[in-house]
Amino acid sequence: MKIIKYTLTPEGTVPIYVVDGGYLAIKNNNTYPQNYDIVGIATDTATEENFLNETALLAYLQDNNFIFKNPHTEVVTPLETVVSDMWKTLG
Repeated sequence: MKIIKYTLTPEGTVPIYVVDGGYLAIKNNNTYPQNYDIVGIATDTATEENFLNETALLAYLQDNNFIFKNPHTEVVTPLETVVSDMWKTLG
């Protein structure tokens, strides 16, 4: 398993190799339904860009000024915590 950046298929579905996704969406310049880059956990067969380590994922989020905010409480979680928790799911 690996953590990748992906977009939805042209039909608007999650690619078959993504086993847990829909995280940390960042708008891109593509047209709908592929207008967000999404982070998820994928099988090793995925060909999309993968993040080699926590530092690479954290840098990607910081470079894109990503803020992780709970939509119900408006509490902002530090990106270091978000990335660490996601990386732990790889085992």
